[in-house]
Parts: sequence; C-alpha cells; structure tokens
Amino acid sequence: MEGEYKKIILLKGLEPINDYQFSIVKSLLARDLGLTANMQEEYNKVKIADLMEKKFPGVACVNKLIDLFKEMPSLTDIVKQLRNEKVKAAKKTKATEETPRRKRPREGAGPAPHAPTAGSGAVPRGGAEGTRKTQKRNTATKELASTKKNKGFGPPTQPTCHSGANPSAAMGFMGLLPQPHTSSSTPWAAAFPENQMVQGQHQGAARGRVLQKDPLTVLVLKATEPFEYECPEEGRSRMFHATVATSSQFFQVKVLNSNLKEKFTKENILTISDYFECKGILEINKTSYVYEADPFQVIAVPNSITKRANETPKIDNLYKQASGTFVYGLFPLTQIKVNRKTTIYTIQDNTGAMEVLGTGRWHNIQCKEGDKLRLFYFQLKTIDQKLKLTCGTHSFIQVIKTRKTKKEPVGYDFQLEFDMMNSPPNQFMAYNSDIVKTENFF
Repeated sequence: MEGEYKKIILLKGLEPINDYQFSIVKSLLARDLGLTANMQEEYNKVKIADLMEKKFPGVACVNKLIDLFKEMPSLTDIVKQLRNEKVKAAKKTKATEETPRRKRPREGAGPAPHAPTAGSGAVPRGGAEGTRKTQKRNTATKELASTKKNKGFGPPTQPTCHSGANPSAAMGFMGLLPQPHTSSSTPWAAAFPENQMVQGQHQGAARGRVLQKDPLTVLVLKATEPFEYECPEEGRSRMFHATVATSSQFFQVKVLNSNLKEKFTKENILTISDYFECKGILEINKTSYVYEADPFQVIAVPNSITKRANETPKIDNLYKQASGTFVYGLFPLTQIKVNRKTTIYTIQDNTGAMEVLGTGRWHNIQCKEGDKLRLFYFQLKTIDQKLKLTCGTHSFIQVIKTRKTKKEPVGYDFQLEFDMMNSPPNQFMAYNSDIVKTENFF
C-alpha cells in the first residue's frame, strides 16, 4: 500500500504544479530531505517523490505535501484532491486488511482441515509409512518452534522476562500507564508490544528509547504549558507534557519541542511519526513529525479511557510498584521539609503518605501545606530502603493553590483550586505567587 500513497503525491500532487511552485516545494523540503543547492536544481518530480516516500512513509508523505500546499493559495483545489485521494486509499487499505482477517482461522482453533488428527481415522496418502513421516515432521516442527521460543524468537505478545510481574497491576489510572489493548481495528497497536509496556513499568528495567517510525494517529486530551528544563547536550530548552489517546488506550507524552504547543490543543487529532517510546511513555523531539489530521477524521475515545487518563493513583498502590516506575497525578501536600540542597514534600491521601524529593529547580518551590501538587514524570526509587518519588530532567510540578471561600458558613470545607501554570516566571521556573488563575488543566 506504500506505493499507493507515492502515486498520490506524484500524480495528484507534484505533477499538476508548475516549475516555480515545484521549486518552492523543493526549497521547503530541502532540510527534511537533505537537499543541497545542486540537488534542488537537478532533482525532478519523480526523484522528489522517491525521497518523500522514504522520509515520510505511508500516509505521512501525503500529509506532508498537504501541509505545504495549503499554505499556497493557488493550490487549494489540489489540496482538496489530495485529501479525497487519501481517504480513498485509506478505505482501500482497510478493505484489503479486513479480507484476509475474515479468512484467517481463529487462533488456537487447531490444525488445518487437511491435516490428520489423532483418533480421526484419516490416513494420508502412502498409508502408515506416510503417517510416520508426517508425525516425524510434526515433531521436528514442534522442536524447532520450542528452540526458537527459548531463544527469544517467539511471538511478540509473549513477555521475554516477565517473571514475577503481575499483569493485573498494569492499572489504567493516570499515574501508572495502562497495559495496552491490541486490536485488529487499531493499526498502530503493534508499535507498542504488551510485554514492553508491562516490563518497562513494573520491572523497572533500564530500557533504551525505541524509535517508532510508523505513524500513530491520536486525540489530544490535555497538555501543560511549556516550561524550561536543563538539557546536558543543549543547555536550557523548553518542553511540555501531554496526554493523548487512541480508541483503545492512552499515552503520556513528553514533547521536547515547545513550538508544537499550538497543535496539542484539546480534542485536536494529530498524526505523529519518528518519535521515541521508552517504558510506555512517548517522546516527541525536534526530529519527530507532527501533523494535524484532516477535519473530517474522527477518533472515538471511550469515556472509560478518558476517565483512566485523568485518574490519580492511590499512594498505597504506589508502594506496590517496582522501583523505576514513572508516576503522574494530583496529590494533596501535607508537609514540607526544606534542606540545604533538597526539599522533601510529603503527599498524602486516605490510603497513606509518600515523600517526594525535590532537587534542582524543584527545590524549595513556592507552595505551602494544604496545596496540591500535580506531578509529571516522577520516578519511584528506593532510597534508604523506602520507595520515594524523585524528579529528573523532564519532571514537572504544577502547584494547585487551595483556598476556602469567605462566603461559605464555618465548617463548610469548599475548596477552590488555582494553578500558577501561566503566572509570570522568574529567571528559572519560580512562579510569581501574587498572580493565580483558576485551574484550566482538566
């Protein structure tokens, strides 16, 4: 189906435009495609289509061309045609995928009808000798499959080092990323194998980032405002956190490119590619591709997934998780202890309490007991034989100010939540406490 999208960008997109418009396209694509000045002069439309197919696989190449063309008023009609052709190709792909799926026998339903079964009385051509040969082949096949499985060549849904992990512990709340649901109707689910997500979250293994080149279409549920962080390679940079979802699961996302903030608006549908996945958390950086989907595209996210994406883990459940698990959530702050280089924030709910260690920019932040802390990308670590939440390079704390209204009668514990997310920052992420606004991080 890859060739179908290349046909669209070449015949329906590049072919109709004139030489001047084509030179604009080459100039705008020069960085993405690695075009030198000589290449821009020499490469024709066929060559550019070849490069786009390699750089932007699948539907991403059509989306890229649409993004370029829609900025050129004279190409409005071509943009409409590209969108129509993309829809036709998507329907054709879906129909092609569904046909073999209907014909495929159910998993575990047994051997093919023509294969002999014990006790059936069916004897293959060649009599008993043929039966013995068949049995030998079956035995050899099973031994080979067993050997491959032991060497790690088994199907991807089988965990390779899952001993001691509890699959049911992959809870669907905001703090602990959910165990992904694979579905034939979700074409991108294969990019996030179940065993990788569970291992990353509950075994705390040090797993490297995995580049995911296949496009993933998601619905934006929420996003923070950009904030500064200290990057060892680039110095100070800006990023933000987001939560997105498909029709079957949700993801926490680190967006290391603050220029993408406008795209990550609530209920926007985006297609992302060339992003990283590590321990079930997605990472989008400046080399990733993020496109806004067409207006007619819809992702139906069940209410149950939206609810799980907004839930906060109970503290007693955090103590059951392995060291290395990343945590997101909103927690009441009950105690603050400021040391010389670290601050210990004690969070507590009706199930228990846990210490949050704040260092660097999260040392002695402007908050007080009774406020709430919304934590992003904090990691459980065992310190002094006790699990604690620790901050890292991409961690973020949002302070939610809680106040009692004067109009309510005494004893009425009505709380209004305020956040300082958009308050004017000082030199490095210290908020101005004089300016607060009603919390808008839903």
